[in-house]
Amino acid sequence: MASVPAKRGNKFKAKRTACRHGHVHDSKKEAGRCNDLHILQRAGAISGLEQQPVYRFTINGVPVTHLNGRQLKFTPDFRYIEGGRLTVEDAKGVRTEAYQVRAAFFRACHPELILRET
Repeated sequence: MASVPAKRGNKFKAKRTACRHGHVHDSKKEAGRCNDLHILQRAGAISGLEQQPVYRFTINGVPVTHLNGRQLKFTPDFRYIEGGRLTVEDAKGVRTEAYQVRAAFFRACHPELILRET
């Protein structure tokens, strides 16, 4: 009889966690930040709170793709309006090299947006 392989955990020890609003997040830090952002939205400090918006990268109208054909994208944890400006936010525990490259592409392609790392 074959043995069942053990489920592999997150390499950064992050634990999937639900916030007070029933959303399941990839880490406790992200869930806590979601709770904080909902409080800020109720207080009127921010508006239009969204989770996991997707930004696909294009240069001169041409999609930037991986060798396997998938389009390169950046998915921050949250997006909201603060002080009249659209802000995207990513709750980071570890800033991997891959994340830093995607963040640099995002900043270059969307200079009108604020990227906040918490």
